[in-house]
Amino acid sequence: MNHLLHQISWLQYLSAVLVAMIIYYIFVILRCYRPELQNLLNRLSGDKAGAPLQALQYQPENEQMAAAVQNPMETAYQEATISETDILVGQLKACIAKAADKPFAPAILIPQLKQILQQHTAFPAPERPAISHLIVNECEKTGTALLTEDEVDQWWER
Repeated sequence: MNHLLHQISWLQYLSAVLVAMIIYYIFVILRCYRPELQNLLNRLSGDKAGAPLQALQYQPENEQMAAAVQNPMETAYQEATISETDILVGQLKACIAKAADKPFAPAILIPQLKQILQQHTAFPAPERPAISHLIVNECEKTGTALLTEDEVDQWWER
């Protein structure tokens, strides 16, 4: 058994292991990281077609105005939604802050919060969970009431 390995030198052995390792890592890179490799090669070659879009891009004011002119209904809806959201959040925070100055009385605070939500029945449904989460967090932070998000979500429907 001793005579089997005498014909291979250490240099030949290490060279064979190195070549096998290089082939293995090239296979892994090509197999597992193909999209990243393509993006890298596209960036190096200067080809912008395959590169992903940047998250934030500067848009000059003229282009912003042109985009607003192209979609006036969408812009108006967003502005109305933002202002309605700001009004609702302000009313809720003010009501909870006012209740925080008084002794613990959730029986008084809850009808006030329900009344504020009743005034905003046209509020977009996808944004309601965020407002419910805000109410629960503000009440918990100020110690005015112990509420759950499911409980507050039910107030929107009444």
